[in-house]
Amino acid sequence: MKLTEEQYRLIQRFLDGECTRDELEGLNRLLSESQAARDFLLELSEQAIVAGDVLSLSQKTRTRLPIQASLEKNNAYRSKVFLALWLASSILLFATATTWSVLASFRPNRPTLGSIKHAHGLLDLRGHGGGQASRIESGQQIYAGDILESKSCDSWLELAIAPNSQLTLASHSAVRMLQPAHPTSQDYELLRGGLWVDSKMEKERIVRIITPTATIEANESTFNIRVTDTETAIWVHRGHATVHQTKDGQSATLQAGIELRMSLENSGTLSIKAQAPPTHNWALQWPLDHQYSYGRIVNDPNEKPKLKAMPMLWPIPNRDPLLLHVSAIGAWRSCPNPIVILDGSVLRFQGRVQNSHAVRFGFSTQKLQGVFGGKFEIDIQPDELANPGEIWQVDLPLDRFRALYPQLNSKTQGLQLIDVYALTVHDDVGLEILGVELIQPESP
Repeated sequence: MKLTEEQYRLIQRFLDGECTRDELEGLNRLLSESQAARDFLLELSEQAIVAGDVLSLSQKTRTRLPIQASLEKNNAYRSKVFLALWLASSILLFATATTWSVLASFRPNRPTLGSIKHAHGLLDLRGHGGGQASRIESGQQIYAGDILESKSCDSWLELAIAPNSQLTLASHSAVRMLQPAHPTSQDYELLRGGLWVDSKMEKERIVRIITPTATIEANESTFNIRVTDTETAIWVHRGHATVHQTKDGQSATLQAGIELRMSLENSGTLSIKAQAPPTHNWALQWPLDHQYSYGRIVNDPNEKPKLKAMPMLWPIPNRDPLLLHVSAIGAWRSCPNPIVILDGSVLRFQGRVQNSHAVRFGFSTQKLQGVFGGKFEIDIQPDELANPGEIWQVDLPLDRFRALYPQLNSKTQGLQLIDVYALTVHDDVGLEILGVELIQPESP
């Protein structure tokens, strides 16, 4: 990519020591993304070194000249010239040292920990200095200190970390690239949400995942992790993984088909068990844990408990965010078994609105033992609901929902239910959810 005149001026301002803090951050991003910028800065650095060598040689030559009274004027003039050269070379040499310190931020001291393989939806890349990348593209390299963030339930990203090895980040999740703790490890910190790890590392290498409550190490294995500030859950699907619990140092090796949930609230020996079999029924249980939901939980002793919709700004790339009023439940967190959808399954919603308005119902999925599987929605008009202020119940066969990402899955059969929600767009109409159920089809 050819540098613009403005970018040349930015580099010149840096060499002159005139850059503001914001300009320095912009320069750091430019140097990390543009080979042309790095080449130009290195060329100036080499010129500074040459200028210093010339100055040194000139000074040595000058000391060997005999002092003659007839040349005093010329020598005074030369002194001024040499002083100017010395000042200029000193500035350039200082810039060279600063340049190398800047370059070091993305050169050997910041090892490459992966490259973007696929990216979809609303994603962020924050560099180690705090700046945000303007875009995330296939083939883009990721370095120690960078943070990758998936910012919506329908975004995901695949990061190649080694031949035939990758990490997949999906839904509301964030992972930080770490400086390796050991020459044979590649280290990543799962800050929140979920991560899918499919590793086929060389025998002497391992991938290490740090969570708020545990450390997971693996070599040739496939597993997925979900975390909160106080919990870590891991499911191993191929090979094995070794888990170290942070609070007490307990460790265990998990084989394929095993799951482990760790919480700061629990004590004692690690509870290792076979992965729970799928279930095809699920119902919202009260009292509702706020960690499983989005909305305001109301437990009125004179009425049924309810989840009242709360405002949410839904980010949209290159557009203003959309104002929604949402009630949502993390179904996967409220059930110990994976909730698998069958052909003919039905979602039943009970709720209420205070003003006549269309309601959008939806759910997100993932592939069973896999990553994001798609999102499905349907708009129900007021005439299909009860009058404002009255409780309604709607039974919605899942084949009525439209697939927002048909390239992933156009049908819901066999997918795992993750989140369930109801919302209104723009207007707050007092939406309340009193109950949600997934009902499997009746046996013939």
